[in-house]
Amino acid sequence: MRTQDKSFLSNSIITLTRQVVSIVIGVLILFIIAKGLGPSGNGKYTLITYLPIMLMTFLNFGFNSSTVFFVSRKKVGLNSAFSTNIIIGLGLAIASMLIGGLVIYLLSETKFHNINSGLLFLSLLALPGMFLMIFLQTILQGIQDFKGFNSALVVQQFSTLFFLVLFLFLMDIHLVGAILSFIFGYVCAVLYMMIYLIKNQNASFSFNSFSREHLKEMVVYGIKAHVSNIMTFLNYRLDVLLLGYFLTDVSVGVYTVAVSLGERLSIFSQSFSQVLLPRIASSNLEEDRNRITSMLSRFILVLVVAVSIFIILFSDLIFHLFLQEYMKSSLLLKLLLPGLTVLTVEKILSNDLAGRGLPELNMYVSFFNVVFNVILNLLLIPSIGVTGAAISSSITYLLSFIIKAFIYRSVTKLKFKDFLVITKSDLVLMKKIYRNFRYRTVVNK
Repeated sequence: MRTQDKSFLSNSIITLTRQVVSIVIGVLILFIIAKGLGPSGNGKYTLITYLPIMLMTFLNFGFNSSTVFFVSRKKVGLNSAFSTNIIIGLGLAIASMLIGGLVIYLLSETKFHNINSGLLFLSLLALPGMFLMIFLQTILQGIQDFKGFNSALVVQQFSTLFFLVLFLFLMDIHLVGAILSFIFGYVCAVLYMMIYLIKNQNASFSFNSFSREHLKEMVVYGIKAHVSNIMTFLNYRLDVLLLGYFLTDVSVGVYTVAVSLGERLSIFSQSFSQVLLPRIASSNLEEDRNRITSMLSRFILVLVVAVSIFIILFSDLIFHLFLQEYMKSSLLLKLLLPGLTVLTVEKILSNDLAGRGLPELNMYVSFFNVVFNVILNLLLIPSIGVTGAAISSSITYLLSFIIKAFIYRSVTKLKFKDFLVITKSDLVLMKKIYRNFRYRTVVNK
C-alpha cells in the first residue's frame, strides 16, 4: 500500500474512532432529551433549535467549504485563515441574530404561535458558537489536523451532555435547560479550538491578517458549495418543518428520534469524507483521486448495508427496552434505512467532486432533490401522516444516489462496479487492517 494511502487510512480510522465516541455521546444526548422532554417536548425542542440551525446554514455563504479547499491547497495561510474566519464568523453570527430576531417578531403571532417566543430568542444565542465552531473546525480539516478536528466534536457533544444532566435532572428546568445545553455545548467547543489552534498550531489573531486578497476567490468557490449545502439541508430537514405545519409536536418528536438514530449511519462516510476532501483537493493526480474514492465507497457500502440489516432486525427490541413511548419511531427508522444507507456512499462521491473543484455538480443535484422531496411530502404527509415523511425521504435519497453515481461515473470514466462492488483485494486489505488494529490493541494492553 502506498504511503499516502496508509496515511489516509490512518487518519480515517483515527477520525472514525473519535467519532464513534461522539456518536455514543450523541445517542445518550438523544435518549436524555427524548426521555426528559417526552414526545411533545422533544418536538418543540427540535423546532426551536431548527431556527438557529437554519440561520447558520443559510447565512454561512460557504466560507467553511472554501476554507477546507483553499487551506488544503496552501492558498491561504494558517494565521490568515484563523483571523479571517473569526472576524467573518462573528460578523455573520451578529447579522443572523438580528435577522432571526426580526423573523420571530414578525411571525410570533402566526407561524410560531405554539412555541414560546422567548425560547426562540434564547436559541439565537447559540449562533456565535455555531458559526465559530464550523469556521474553526474547517481550518483544522484543511491542515489535516484530525486529532484537533475530532476532539472539538467530542468536546461539543460531551459538554452538551454534561449540561443536559445538570439542567434537566439536577436543576429540573427541562425545555429551557435543553436549549441552554445546546448553546453551552458550542461555546465550550469554540474555546477548546481557539486554545488548541494557538497552542498546537501556533495560530495568532490579528486584524491585519484579514485576507482581503483571497476573500473574493473564497466567496466564488464557497457560494457554489453554499447553495448545495442549503439545498441538502432543506432536503434533509424540510420534512420535519412540514410535519410541524401539518401535524403535531408529538409527530415531530417521534419522527426526529427515528431520523436522529438513522443518521448515525453517516458516521462511517463522514469520518472518511472529512479526510477525503482535503486529500482530494491537495492531489493533482487523477489516478490517485479515483483509487482512493473508489476503494472508500466500496468499503462504506458493504459496512453500512451490514449495519442497516442489524438495525432492521433489532430496532423493535431496542425501542421496547429503552424508548417505549417512541415505538412508532421503529417503523419510521426501518422505512428511512434504505435511503440513509445509500446516502452514506453519496456523501463520499459528493466530497470527491467538491475536492476536484466541482461543487456545482452537487448543487444541481440538490436542487432536484429539494423539489422532488417537497412534492412527495406534500402528497404523502396529509394522507398518511408521519409515515409519508419517512417514505418521501427514503425515496428521495435513493434517487439522489442513483443520479450522483451516474455523475461520478461521467467525471471519472470509471465503471459502476469500480466504486460500488467489493473486490478480492479489498477483502485482503480489510484483513490486514484488522490484523494491524488487533496487534496495536494487544501491544497497548
